[in-house]
Amino acid sequence: MGFVFRLEDYGRYQKRVGDATYLDVTRRTDAARIDRVWRNLEAVVDTYGAPWIAQVWTKDPGGIVARGGALLERLRREGTTLTAQITVTGLGGTFWEPGAPAQPFQGGRELAALLGGPEHLTWRYDPILPGVHQRERFDRLAGQASQLGIRRCVVNFVAAPGRYSRVDARLAAALPGWEQGMPGYDEDWKAAVAAQIVESATKVGIAVAACAESAALPERVPGLHPATCGDYEWFVALSGRDPGRAPTSGSRRGCGCAAYFDVGLYGQWARCHRCLYCYAG
Repeated sequence: MGFVFRLEDYGRYQKRVGDATYLDVTRRTDAARIDRVWRNLEAVVDTYGAPWIAQVWTKDPGGIVARGGALLERLRREGTTLTAQITVTGLGGTFWEPGAPAQPFQGGRELAALLGGPEHLTWRYDPILPGVHQRERFDRLAGQASQLGIRRCVVNFVAAPGRYSRVDARLAAALPGWEQGMPGYDEDWKAAVAAQIVESATKVGIAVAACAESAALPERVPGLHPATCGDYEWFVALSGRDPGRAPTSGSRRGCGCAAYFDVGLYGQWARCHRCLYCYAG
């Protein structure tokens, strides 16, 4: 609801969705690095009570436990169902993601225990970069995710050249062909990569869904599910409650997420992981 966190907006959101309150922590930055996110979350809970769902988005599970573990434990005690979207591309610690952990899924077991088990985790392989993605790397990551007990994966492809000027400026210096429009980076290439990913993930018991920018791919790729990062049915299954889904158009075209309220903030790129492809900074 809106692009800037304002505590008073939550009251209007709560009236709109009823008991189906779902907080994102956060799509706008990584709460493993930004303390203000936790202050915003605490303000919502202190003022309006614990939500039905709180979902963490992070590249650094260990950082989430360290910075927000106490508040997440409080939410769980007060009846909130906790989930997490853990982004792991295998590029942590490289110039693509200089601030992200170099060890894939570092802190994942600790975060899973805090949230209620590995069934509360979704692995995000996001974004897929043309010329950088390697099937062998994905296969290794899928094996590690499976060993953690993760059974859900969301994939997304980097936005095409011309979408975000700041991203274009960074990628033009790092990715040959980006300034020329990245020839070959098209729907056929995406479908072929997605099919390989589905094949690899299925072998280790992981189901794959495509995020909003790739929402057309499930029609072309057997076994690839529609975009459901904020998955209402998943939340119902984990919580054992169905409060009634509130109508929403999602965050963008093709988005299948339940109606959510984000406690984060944009403009934190330099203080976060400084990923070259990040458009939220």
